[in-house]
Amino acid sequence: MSSARAAAAVDTTEASSSGRKDAAPESLDREAFKEVLNLLALRVPARQCADMMKAFRGFTLDRPRLKCIVNDGDPPRKDSKLLLLEEGITLESLTPELRGRVETDKLEVHPHQVTLDYSMLSADAVLKKLLPEGVDAPSSFETIGHIAHLNLRDEQLPYRHLIAQVLLDKNPHLKTIVNKVGSIENEFRVFNMDVIGGEQRLETEVTQHGARFKLDFSQVYWNSRLESEHLRLVGTMERGQVLVDMMAGIGPFAVPAAQKGLTVYANDLNPRSTHYLALNARLNRLGDGVRVFNMDGRAFLRLLCDTPSGPAEDIRRQRQQLERKPAEVPSQQERSPSAAGATAPQAATEGAVASSAVGQPAKRQRTKEKVSEAQGPVPPIPESFTPPIGGIIFDHVVMNLPASAIEFLDAFNGAFDPAAWAHRPLPTVHCYTFKRTNETEADIVAKAEGYLGGVMEAGGCTVHTVRDVAPNKLMLCLSFRVPKVVAFNGRL
Repeated sequence: MSSARAAAAVDTTEASSSGRKDAAPESLDREAFKEVLNLLALRVPARQCADMMKAFRGFTLDRPRLKCIVNDGDPPRKDSKLLLLEEGITLESLTPELRGRVETDKLEVHPHQVTLDYSMLSADAVLKKLLPEGVDAPSSFETIGHIAHLNLRDEQLPYRHLIAQVLLDKNPHLKTIVNKVGSIENEFRVFNMDVIGGEQRLETEVTQHGARFKLDFSQVYWNSRLESEHLRLVGTMERGQVLVDMMAGIGPFAVPAAQKGLTVYANDLNPRSTHYLALNARLNRLGDGVRVFNMDGRAFLRLLCDTPSGPAEDIRRQRQQLERKPAEVPSQQERSPSAAGATAPQAATEGAVASSAVGQPAKRQRTKEKVSEAQGPVPPIPESFTPPIGGIIFDHVVMNLPASAIEFLDAFNGAFDPAAWAHRPLPTVHCYTFKRTNETEADIVAKAEGYLGGVMEAGGCTVHTVRDVAPNKLMLCLSFRVPKVVAFNGRL
């Protein structure tokens, strides 16, 4: 079928004629894709099919979802099969050796028709027939649960609804197609999107290495292409250690780390991210393994470190004032088992009390209760959390905000209590950032040292290339131990 015929199968009020992108095709006629192939078929012995396919390779039918060996007749004969030659192949097209074999083996030649329809074509094949010359089909897309995320180019936008419909037809697991609109400019790193096909349902669930993650793709940041990086970094951590996740999102590092046996203090500025982070901790039955905060990243780190001028002292003072208040006698309703059960999800969201400065593997939930999603907003600081004097002792810090995480390294300067950390190694920081082609790794390390306000130990920074983000842009992970000169600056 020609491109002109395929284009006639849709409502083509062409954008170029009207000047409006909204005039893109909205539907397609699947029946218009039916096509009959007139082929030649060789009747071959059923027991020699593999040998014949090998001998006639390069001349047999080679189309997606079609076989070159088919049954002979209806009902099918038991002693023979039909070997289908590619469209346009005649006996004269065969090599002299193959023509000789047809005669020697007395292979009968018969005309054979194959009917192609829409279901037999791949999405790429359909779109190549539908889209005009100069407009390519999307080469790839990200899948997030039932959602496909596209980044369409300007020339593809007039056909966005058509592209979405074809992708839905050819990928039954997809229910919603979205297209990114503009660049990420807000503080929560969430991009605007248009639903260009399927259901208006943007809450979904994904699974990575046995961990479940629920999210609303329009409200939080998620990148499925980082799955291997999540696994790599968590693989460098050990059970019993403590992880501080400063820009945790919905938990792609926090949840698998807690599953591994780490105690995790996870924070994000976006209240919708912390909502799903708390929900995902419950979905994966992590109990106290993940303690969720909703704060600015710098304030969060200084809270955990009990940094002077940070919020820790104020929080301790507030907790002490609450403890001095006379305990209220619970009513009969509050003492009932049903009332106690109703407060359990809230307690799971708020987190547990940090019993000591040194984190221990948190107790995990073993129950199979239904996870409630009707939770209120996560408080900035869990109501049951009191920062210990001298701060929390932790082993790793993850800073997963490549666009700006490196700027938050200034929070480490003078943040640590020398007495609390006197006999313990300072934590290892894993900071994600971007590198342009005109920059070297040494340039990026120097930039990090500039924000830290001090020099790292010689050879103490490992630079890992995560992936290509754009033709001139790489995503890197800098891993280094916080330098003492930085950690204790102004406190010795």
